[in-house]
Amino acid sequence: MTDRTIHSKYLFNKCDPPSNYSPPIIVGINIKTPENIGNIIRLADNAGCKEALFVTNEENIRTTKIKKTASSSYKSVKWSFCRELELKSKIPSDYKWIAVETSSDSQNIFKTNLPNKVALFVGNEVAGIDSEILDKCEIVHIPMLGNNTSMNVSHALAVALFEWQRQILKS
Repeated sequence: MTDRTIHSKYLFNKCDPPSNYSPPIIVGINIKTPENIGNIIRLADNAGCKEALFVTNEENIRTTKIKKTASSSYKSVKWSFCRELELKSKIPSDYKWIAVETSSDSQNIFKTNLPNKVALFVGNEVAGIDSEILDKCEIVHIPMLGNNTSMNVSHALAVALFEWQRQILKS
């Protein structure tokens, strides 16, 4: 019997990004659950993101659960809380804003050519992304075939990040 186990570090070191690779930026809008924030930080690390920004008006966000969920990514990824007014200055002007949201004007993410330089926006667990921010974004949705047509925010981000990565690595 062949032993097929391999430490993921050795397998994934073989993944070379293309020469025009620009790490994505993640933007979480009013994410309330610390575990979701931690999962987003961990995903940002998985996908080699440049940064994760969390837009919030909350003053006292407890980071204990964020740190536990993010695990080693807590210190590996540049992440911070900010106000909505700061967004434009925190995202390079050559990055395209893409919102992962179900709306009447959204496009199927699997039929959309995602840009190399992308800021991926995900929204609040209940309310999603507000219209003022959506107006500044191209909007994509994840098609779902089942009866439940909603997805946890960190799961939706995972689908979007790895669809972006699939497109970048394919070219």
